[in-house]
Amino acid sequence: MLKVLLVEDDLQLAKIVKKILTSKGFDVILKDNSVLALEEIKQKFFDLYLIDINIPGINGLELVKYIRNLYADGFIVMITANVDEYYFEKAYEYGCDDYIKKPFHIKELEVRINHLLNKKEHIIFDEYEFKFDEKELFKDNERVNLRKKEKMLLHILLKNINKTIPNKKIIKYVWEGEEKNNYPLRQLINEIRKKFDKNYIKTVVGIGYRFEIEA
Repeated sequence: MLKVLLVEDDLQLAKIVKKILTSKGFDVILKDNSVLALEEIKQKFFDLYLIDINIPGINGLELVKYIRNLYADGFIVMITANVDEYYFEKAYEYGCDDYIKKPFHIKELEVRINHLLNKKEHIIFDEYEFKFDEKELFKDNERVNLRKKEKMLLHILLKNINKTIPNKKIIKYVWEGEEKNNYPLRQLINEIRKKFDKNYIKTVVGIGYRFEIEA
């Protein structure tokens, strides 16, 4: 079940959105201010974040920046009545994936969410295929045996193909919020490298790792 964090202080709208998304099979947590939202974000990863810019506490833009400092993965959709170009540009600069303006029809929000979630169903490179929903790797159409953390590691690296992901973001995602140092991550990287015929995973010394595929 996909986890959604909805941050919206218009409770009438928020309850409608939560009800619709819950009926579609999402696990939705609703918070009406940034303080409570931050508590949730620190504790767990969400597949989707729906955030109003104008919320009590720090604004939605700063919340987006905070999320992206913790997690490289997970989709972020900004919800706002503000049409100022500054906010629009900053939202994308800080890492949001889409932007929906109030008032909106609930169907529009559904379409945008589905578009994001279906954006990358799988990725194919050389003789390999990785299916994002199942977190499964295939070689020549044969399933490659992976442990849970290996699946999580490949998921975040391949969702951010050819991008360097900082160690702390990978650890936060793979170990689901547990406090870990870089040693178990290095071990896990070495195990994953053995699953491939060549070294796709590049070490960026002092920063993190990048799954590199030639365009």
